[in-house]
Order: sequence, then C-alpha cells, then structure tokens
Amino acid sequence: MKKPLLLLPLLSLPLLAGCINDAAAYRIDGRDHAISVSREQNFFWEKTVKFAVIAARLPDCQRIHLLNPAPRNTRVELWQPGPGTFVLKQGEAYFLTETQTCKGFQKLAAAPQEGLGDKVGVFEEKGDRFVFTPEPKPATPPAAAAEAVPAPATEPAATAPAAPAPTQQ
Repeated sequence: MKKPLLLLPLLSLPLLAGCINDAAAYRIDGRDHAISVSREQNFFWEKTVKFAVIAARLPDCQRIHLLNPAPRNTRVELWQPGPGTFVLKQGEAYFLTETQTCKGFQKLAAAPQEGLGDKVGVFEEKGDRFVFTPEPKPATPPAAAAEAVPAPATEPAATAPAAPAPTQQ
C-alpha cells in the first residue's frame, strides 16, 4: 500500500510543470537600486499570469505593485521620464512608479502627455527565461566620437641602435 503513495508526488509533477514564478531586474545603481518585474502563474491551465513591479532602493525602501494580469509572453517596456521616475508599458496599459520612496505608483489612463522619456529596455520572455533586455545605446557618429575622445599623445618611437657600417677590406 505504501508504494503507490510514494508515486503520488511523481504523478503530480506534470501538473506543476506549467507553473511560472520568475523575475527579471533592471539595476540602476548596483544591486540595491533596481526596478524588477515578476511573473506568477499557479496552475498550467491559467491563461494569464500575474505581473508585479518591485521598486527598490535599499535599505531605504522596497515596494511591490501589481500590474495587470496578462498572457505569459507579454512584454513590459521600461521608460524613464526623469531621475528616479519610471513608466512601465504593458500592452496598452501604462503605470508610473518611482524609487525615491517606492510608494508612488499609479495606473495611467493613457501615455503621459509630456512623453515617456528615454526607453531603458524591456522585460520579456526569451526562450524559457524571463529577462531584462536593455535598450541599445545610440551609435555615436564618427565626427562626434572624434571630438569626444582626445587623441592620444604621440611619443617618439623607440629606435634600435644603428647597425655598424660595413668595413671595406
């Protein structure tokens, strides 16, 4: 009788295989200052997952705010309109949060009129992992790059001692 009961945990594994509980983080100033997005799905048959944003500036503050439930592969864009202020775009929904007190959180009716700010990156599923993909830095034009980086000082090249002149006999 005990042997069938031992198999029960193994038989329940397929039911748990579709569950999700993961997160990805955008580190602002090291690991203590970050915006993270987490996903949670308790049962594989659920069509949506629970999304949350975690605003953290340790040791001063850390708060979890719920985003909208959405399909598993939903991307969450991260924008920064100003220092310590962030806009998250999840589908057509916009959320505003901050890392000064971590308490500020608001679902916006539409995109901010003053704009979203600079795009920081996107939280997304790649393969079987949930990751933060930073926005690529704009390429610096060659002329601007030459102005930004000073030319290295030139040093006279080291010269090898001159070979002795051939002697005639």
